Formats: sequence, C-alpha cells, structure tokens
Amino acid sequence: MTIKRSILLTLFLWLSLGSYAQQVLRPWEGIRQKSRVRMWHYAPDSENTRGVGIIILPGGSYHHLGIRNEGHDVAARLSHEGYDAFVLRYSTGMYGNAYPVMMEDIQRAFMLVKENAAAYGINPHRVGVMGFSAGGHLAGWMGTYYDTNYLALYGLDPRLSLRPYFVAMIYPVVSMEDGLAHRKSRRNLLPAGHSPSLVRSLSLEKNVRNDMPPVFLVTCRDDHVVDPDNSIHYSRALREQDIPHRFVLYPEGGHGFGYSPDSGNETARVWMDEFLEWMENMN
Repeated sequence: MTIKRSILLTLFLWLSLGSYAQQVLRPWEGIRQKSRVRMWHYAPDSENTRGVGIIILPGGSYHHLGIRNEGHDVAARLSHEGYDAFVLRYSTGMYGNAYPVMMEDIQRAFMLVKENAAAYGINPHRVGVMGFSAGGHLAGWMGTYYDTNYLALYGLDPRLSLRPYFVAMIYPVVSMEDGLAHRKSRRNLLPAGHSPSLVRSLSLEKNVRNDMPPVFLVTCRDDHVVDPDNSIHYSRALREQDIPHRFVLYPEGGHGFGYSPDSGNETARVWMDEFLEWMENMN
C-alpha cells in the first residue's frame, strides 16, 4: 500500500466513524433492565452492498472492550468494502458480568440482525461474526453453541437459525484449560465456583463440531499476551473435523493491534486484506 493511499484510507476511516454509524441499537431494550449493551450499525453505500452482515466483537480480556481499533475502525473498513457491519458492546467483567451473560448478548445480537435483515438489505443466512482476543473466543463460542438457546431465560425463541455464516477469530483466546488459557480472560469469564465441565465446554479446541461454519483464524508467533498455541491447537481441531478454514500465522505483530491501515505494525495493516480475499472466495 502506498503512503498516499494509506493516508487517504485513514482519513476515510476517521470520517466514517462519525458518518457511517447510521444507527445505534439497544438489543435488550424492553427485555433486560438497565442494559449497557449497544450495537452500532455501519451500513455500506446502497450501490456497493453485498448483502452480508458482520457482527464485530472487540476484545479486552472479558473485562473491558477495545472498541475503537477492534470495533469501529474495523466496521468502517468493512462497510467501505460493501459489508453491513455491527459493532457489539457486549457485557464485561468491569461491570460485574460473567458467563453466560455475554453469550446471551451475542445470541441476542444475531437474533436481532437476522430477524431485521430485510430492513438492512442483507440475507438473513449470511450474517457472520468477527472477534478479537477475548471477542475471538466469543465468536468461536457462537460458531459452536449457536443452536443452544441461551435466550430462553428471557422467553425468546429465535425464528431463524443463529448459525453464523462464518466465524473470524483474530489473535483469539481459545482455551480455558490450565497451561493454555489466557488467565485474565478466564478469570473474568468464569463465574465463582465454576465446574470443571464448564471449563471444558468453554475450551473451544475441545468442542469443534463437524457442522460448524467456516473459520478464518489469525495470530502471530510473537504474541506474548495470548499464547499462539491457542490458535494452533484450534486449527488442528478444525482440520480433524474437516471444517473449512484459513489459518494465517504471522511471524510478527504481537497482540491487540486491531485494524490500523497507517500503523507501523505491518500485520495490523495486511490481515484485513487476507480476510477480504477469503470472503471473496466464500461468496
């Protein structure tokens, strides 16, 4: 990417944050009291739309959310490429939340987007999910447990399947098992007095099913926050179940870089192009 193009794209992204987020949704309005969960919709130009929705889950160790570089910046680029992007501010440990509250949030987000797909101009069967770090774990969880109704507690019964069109996991937390888990994410996700069976059920590498959606997986060898073995083990488990997936293992890039076209971190610039190419081959 030339310097001039990088500057222009960066300018576009910053302008997009103010002009492209056309709608702020409250997924739990009238259902949960005093919910902080919000979802920002970035709609593409009507002439450029692909009819595909992508729900974006920022990371933050299930404690907080890096919602700018792992949410809004990502959504702005995706909407520029013709995708309807939805940034979900899901529940986190900072506000006293633990499993299964954030799982309820992502299922509710899928239900809301799919059941209003006609209004957004998207295909209800082409709604995928992209998550970063702990958000990557939540995205992967959705790819496995989409047909377990966590919304029944609220009297909700989705009319459409909540199965994602695809799952994209960027430097993700995958396992909750000792020796592999990102301890801070595990500490914030798991409730007090949790059982060993819950740890296993939330260790995604141990729960890959043979009817999962396709997976796009990215991590870096020099990630010193979330062990890259999380992704390596997950890729192996996907391969064993013959799940179509693309695993990109960069030599450098670290962790938490999100998407930044003008970053000095090359991986923060180029992984999006890999993803978009993968999407073109899916469509």
